[in-house]
Amino acid sequence: MARVTKRGVFMRGGILLILLCLCSSFGAVAETVENTRLNEAEAILVDQPWADLAAWQALSSHGLPLIDNHPENETLSRVTFAYRGSPDVVSVRLDSVLNAPYAAPWVSDYHRDFTLPLSRIAGSDIWSLTLDVHRDVQASYSFLVETDAGFIRRGDPANPRRLRGQDAEAVLIGDRVGEASAWRPIPPRLQRPAQALVMDSEALNRTVFLNVHPAVTENPDAPILILYDSFLWGVRAPAWEIVQNLVDQGRIPPVHVVLIDQIDAASAALNYADQSAFIADELLPYLSSQSGLTGPVILGGASRRGLSATITALQNPDDIDAVISLSGSFYWAPEGEAMEWLPRQIRQAPDRAPRFYLAAGSLEYVPTSTNRGHVMLDTNQRMAEALIGSGYEVELDIFAGGHDIAAWRAALAEGLISLLDEPAKTPD
Repeated sequence: MARVTKRGVFMRGGILLILLCLCSSFGAVAETVENTRLNEAEAILVDQPWADLAAWQALSSHGLPLIDNHPENETLSRVTFAYRGSPDVVSVRLDSVLNAPYAAPWVSDYHRDFTLPLSRIAGSDIWSLTLDVHRDVQASYSFLVETDAGFIRRGDPANPRRLRGQDAEAVLIGDRVGEASAWRPIPPRLQRPAQALVMDSEALNRTVFLNVHPAVTENPDAPILILYDSFLWGVRAPAWEIVQNLVDQGRIPPVHVVLIDQIDAASAALNYADQSAFIADELLPYLSSQSGLTGPVILGGASRRGLSATITALQNPDDIDAVISLSGSFYWAPEGEAMEWLPRQIRQAPDRAPRFYLAAGSLEYVPTSTNRGHVMLDTNQRMAEALIGSGYEVELDIFAGGHDIAAWRAALAEGLISLLDEPAKTPD
């Protein structure tokens, strides 16, 4: 993780150390498993091949996945995922960023090169897979279940930890993740109603749907957090909930939360200039006139949304006060341009310059046909260096996890704390 210094950055938990640890700790899927419940289930099936239910109850009775200490490395856990299918199931695969250390050297087919196969236990309808996972990682996961009719995605009903919303993915949370109070569910009786707004955008040439969650204050000048993707941050990991928890804990001041429905796929062909115009010329005036929101603006999002938020802030420094970019897609380039286009476009920071919080995951190092080897860990670091070289104030956070909302929710909380914390005053 990194922490801001004035007009610069330093890093906590360097990328090189993380990668060396990953490379030395992983290889083939873990072969030696010493887990009492798994051994018990296997023993039942050896003695009673028809006793799938009894074996499954022995395996899942206290919840899944099974987590054991690693026999050789105290920074790792040995994690066994299990799924009970039906006789018509042909295969089961694990879909999770946790697969990164076991992925193909170059991922061109996500299903084939990144998802991992589970194995049947003693010819039963129970499938399992054991991985070595760093104990400070949190990540969502699901199962891709194949029958003659094709693949269907399934959750893990035996794991009570999950994202929010219908059919949400289960989440593995390592025992060294730390306290999770920032994304703790808020009881319905304490929830504040959101304001649903609809606006017509000329810049985007469509109707935009917004959800506005007012701050727990009457102050219209309270900071405004604007996030792309209302499904991700309104359903899967409610951003208003993260904000309210942090406010209640006294870690940040009250903040208005504004969720934009989506980012347009066509924006890439326009170098995201349409998104920049929408935010600066349409959305901010609209929020001021419709909701009376006039405070400093933090613009954020994950993946391409983090890239777009960064472009918008660089083009509109008088309108955007700060950016939270989570796993920003800084490898991206317009068609015909060399990869990592945006760092080459940065000019010297103006006197009123936005601050940047960039975050990428320790598992985001897999070369793919999309990033062409320009992986998130490297490109986010180079983006931070380019911003710093041009005089911007930047924090680079390397979080334990991958390209995944389970880890992004923690990174969002860290970004808010960093950007909204009062800077320490230096003596004259």
